[in-house]
Formats: sequence, C-alpha cells, structure tokens
Amino acid sequence: MPVSITVGVPAYSRPDELRELIESVLACELAPDELLICEDASPERDAIRRIAYAHQRALEERGCRLRYVENEHNLGYDGNLRMLIAQASSDYLLLLGNDDQLYPGAIAETRRYIETNPDLCFISRTYRRFSGNRDRGVLNETWLANADAVFHRDNSSPRLIFRLCGFVGGLIVKTRWARSLATSRYDGSLYYQYYLACHAYFGAGIGYIGKAIVAGRAENPPLFGHAAAEAGIHVPGAYRPTARARMWRGVLDISADVERALGVSLVDAVMKEMAGRQSFHIFEMMPAQGRRATLELFVELKKLGLVRSPLPWLLASFVLTFGSAAALGFRTLRYLQFKIERSLRIKC
Repeated sequence: MPVSITVGVPAYSRPDELRELIESVLACELAPDELLICEDASPERDAIRRIAYAHQRALEERGCRLRYVENEHNLGYDGNLRMLIAQASSDYLLLLGNDDQLYPGAIAETRRYIETNPDLCFISRTYRRFSGNRDRGVLNETWLANADAVFHRDNSSPRLIFRLCGFVGGLIVKTRWARSLATSRYDGSLYYQYYLACHAYFGAGIGYIGKAIVAGRAENPPLFGHAAAEAGIHVPGAYRPTARARMWRGVLDISADVERALGVSLVDAVMKEMAGRQSFHIFEMMPAQGRRATLELFVELKKLGLVRSPLPWLLASFVLTFGSAAALGFRTLRYLQFKIERSLRIKC
C-alpha cells in the first residue's frame, strides 16, 4: 500500500497567497492525500475560511480531502507546526509556509523518495525563491546536494543541520515520529523544525530530495509576534535585532538540550555555523534597517558568543561604514554566489 501524504499549512492572514498555494496543490501531477490548513486566529480568518472551502470540491475531485482547522487562540509559529503534526491523518506531513507554492512534480517526487528511504523520519529538499510569479520570477535556487542524498553523523558535519531545515517550506516529517517528540519548550524560537531535524540527524539521518519541489515567496514581511510566546520579542513586519538574537538563542538552546539528551557533540559546530555562513544571511538584511540597528544586532550576537570569527566583525563594519549603500555589495555577492553555483553545480 502506498504511503499517504498530507500537505500542511500553518495559515495566518495572506488569503491571496493561500489561494495561490491551493492552486499549486491542485496543479500537482499527483495529488496529496490531504490538504490540512490550521488557521491561527488571524484577522483575516473569514477570508481564509472562504478560500479554503471554495476549493474543497476541486480538491476532492483530485482525490485530496480538505481539512480546515481553526485554532481557538493564536498558537504562534512553533505551536501551529505542532498542531499540524497532531492533526495530520497521513503517514507523512509535507510542510508549507502560508505563501509558498508546490511545483507540479512535488508529491510524486516526495512519494518516490519516501518509498526508497522508508526508515527516514525527516526529509529536506532543494527549493527556489521567487518574486511575483513563481515560474518567471525565480531569484535563486538553494541546494545542498546535486542529487538525492542522506545526511547523518557519519558522512557530514552537524553544521549542515541548520542549512537543511532553516527554511520550512517543503520539509517532510514522518507524522507518528514527530508526534512522539512533541514539546512546547521552544515556543517563540521560530525554529521548532530545527529541534526535529537534530533528532533525525543523530538517528537515521536527514533525507534530501535533490530536485526543487517547492518555491518560497521572497517579498513578504514576517507576521510573527501575535502569540503569547512571541509577544514582546517579535514584531510583525520586520526582524528586529533582539528578535533575531532570540531566534538564534533558541537554536543554541535546542542544540544544548539535544547534546545532553543524546550524548552527542553539537553546540560547538552550530556556533561555528551561526558565526560563519549564517552571519552573512542576517547582516545582508541590515542595510535597510540602518546603522543603529546593525550595531544593536552585533551587540546581541556578542552576548551569545557568536562573533568569535572575523566574518561578523567584517560584515558589521561594512554596514556601519556604508549604511544603506552596503545593500548593493550584498546583492552583488549573492548574485555571484548563485551564478557560480548554477553554472558549475558546486556549493559556495
């Protein structure tokens, strides 16, 4: 009997994007068994409900049942991921952000990979970022392997864990396994998927689908900050320096807990990843926020011990020196990175 797959969406506002997401599910060559939408008490709940049920018949005609759940109160990002895991009725849950889209071959690729690797409980994938139109507005493709793979402690560094799961769209979890690990301990970190990924990595490993199965929208601002676990830290519309530091502290807390629970070495590798490659990602956002916010971010990272390598110092100095003009430098470096990766299929 083939494995069953639920596509799970933690919905909060963005009804127009949800419509496009559902349309991408309907356009899949092979439909999922279930589309599960958990609406998290947003101001646009009525619109989201209408859009979900407007597509119910079309989904059912494709053999995909619709389950629409309205949370009694706002659970926040991490809590709503757990709700999706708890509510999914399939063997596997494919997660999407509320403004992501699937590619036509996504479910077929997912099922093929799962059937080839039935022991894996957590699967990552190649994905693309787009602006405007999913197919015409591709900005870049993010990948960690040229083909299907499995990453585990014997063939890769724990530094890869965060890269494999930092973006949630298209991540796949074995539902029963994920339920067994359920905890509210990391609510507000916005990285519940990292907690699951760590346990998978030190178990059977993290699977990887080499083909892009999902696209993430690039231009939308974050909506975190409405749940009790997020209030006072995250502000809807932007990543403040203190909020970004709280997210990374959450990653370090999860790493320390996993290290103790499983008797493995993890924290040192993760700190090197955060102070290295990942520091570029957050500092490239700072020219738009200004010099004061950049300095505040640097101070927050220093408190976490994440400025021990030269890169955070260099990046902070670059933004403090050139201000908003530093954005051009970051864009140029990103352009060169993705051009080299696309042309040579080597990872920069």
